[in-house]
Amino acid sequence: MAAVLVLAAATFALWARVDPSRALDHAAALLIVTCPCALGLATPLAVSAALGRAARAGFLIKGGDVLEKLTRPGRMWLDKTGTLTEGRAALLRWQGDEAVKPLVAAAEAHSSHPLARAVGRALGAPPPDARVEIHATHGGGIEATVDGRRLVVGSLDFVVGRVGEAPAALADAAGALAREGLTPVLVALDGRVVAAAGFGDPLRADAAAALDRVRALGWRPGILSGDDPRIARAAGDRLGLDAPDCRGAVTPEDKLRTVLAGLAEGPVVMIGDGVNDAAALAAATVGIAVAGGAEAALAAADVFVTRPGVARIAELLEGAQRAMRVVRRNLVFSLGYNLVGVTLAMTGVLDPLVAAILMPLSSLTVILSSYRARTFAPPAPEEARP
Repeated sequence: MAAVLVLAAATFALWARVDPSRALDHAAALLIVTCPCALGLATPLAVSAALGRAARAGFLIKGGDVLEKLTRPGRMWLDKTGTLTEGRAALLRWQGDEAVKPLVAAAEAHSSHPLARAVGRALGAPPPDARVEIHATHGGGIEATVDGRRLVVGSLDFVVGRVGEAPAALADAAGALAREGLTPVLVALDGRVVAAAGFGDPLRADAAAALDRVRALGWRPGILSGDDPRIARAAGDRLGLDAPDCRGAVTPEDKLRTVLAGLAEGPVVMIGDGVNDAAALAAATVGIAVAGGAEAALAAADVFVTRPGVARIAELLEGAQRAMRVVRRNLVFSLGYNLVGVTLAMTGVLDPLVAAILMPLSSLTVILSSYRARTFAPPAPEEARP
């Protein structure tokens, strides 16, 4: 604003020497035509329009700064189960005590993890009169007391860390399940491992293509999973990820430490859907919770993707880039308009009336530029149906 006042004073001084009767008119025309309305509207209008379009496209974004952060490529970590996979795991193998199944179903009914829902589908509804007391749920499993009996269900490391070594036959069974590409789950009852189960959860059909788009935008994706490391690496191989970027047996605390370590090198995006992802989502440069996620994950995230599919992540990144291009376009137009207006006013082409007509036109142009820009595409009709 100070520069505008200086230019107006210079215009008045110059024209006072050339034609004093027109000096005040040209100085006033300069002040009118350089009204900073368009410049002030350029960024907030573009951002608000982009956020509105994003919401209609299925992306609930907490603030305009999130869009800017998503345009600076860096590290991207994705949870596997329910994010890269369908989240509809099926129980494909069971080895061990059959009698423990109702107890497992009763305990897992209190968890929102996709594997817990798979247990419910496989084992049926829990006994209606079962007395369940949940002691702890973690990224690797669940601890509970069911009808007075202590139950631990989860990954090999999770269960062994709480009840000790598993019998050789069941430990070998868990390893064989992992080599088959299944997720091994051990069941311990009253301090003793009594069963091993294998779950299969297919990758989403759009996962590989979506990660190719993410890499093309400059991001380096990787997997942070609570599953067996062999399962994480097998999924990464199918998605074209490097082995060091596919980490398994990762606890919620490990996810948080990985995100914090990555922040020292640049932007980090974390994508997940579970309670075990919440701390990492909150700590990341941008946390993204996907459809079907736990409430804690949704509260911690900066973005909630309301439609399933990994392709949504690529759409979000591409939409953010288009939104920032609209911001830059608006700023260039506003600055260019002011530069031309100053030149015309100082050279005597503009009078106050013409300047007053041109001034709102600049703001109208910025408005049209912002609200007509297709930053985020609306979902296809079949995707929009519940």
